[in-house]
Amino acid sequence: MDTTDIVVDYFKKRGYYNEELKYKTIINDKNEDFMDMECLFESFFKDFNIKNSNEFNVNKYFYNNFLIEKFLIKIGIKTNTISKPSITIAHMIEVAKRQKWFDPE
Repeated sequence: MDTTDIVVDYFKKRGYYNEELKYKTIINDKNEDFMDMECLFESFFKDFNIKNSNEFNVNKYFYNNFLIEKFLIKIGIKTNTISKPSITIAHMIEVAKRQKWFDPE
C-alpha cells in the first residue's frame, strides 16, 4: 500500500470518508465535535510521524460548538458560525507524504 491508500484507509475506518467526494472529503466539518477532531488529528500526527504537529492550531480549523448549536445543526437549522478553512483528505495525504503539517491552500 502506498501513502495515499494508507491515509484514505485511516479516515475510512474512522468514518471521515465520503465515497462520492473521495479525496475532496472535508474532515473538519462544523457538525463534528471539537474534542473528537482534536483526538483524530493527534492520533493522525502520531501514526504518520508528523514532525511539526505542534504548529497545528486546533482553534483555526475546528468548530467548538456549544450543546445548543450541536442540537440545532442535527435538526437541520443553520447557525451563524464563522467559517473555518477546510481540511480535505487530499491535504492530509500530502501532510503524510511530507511528514510535516502545512496549512491548506
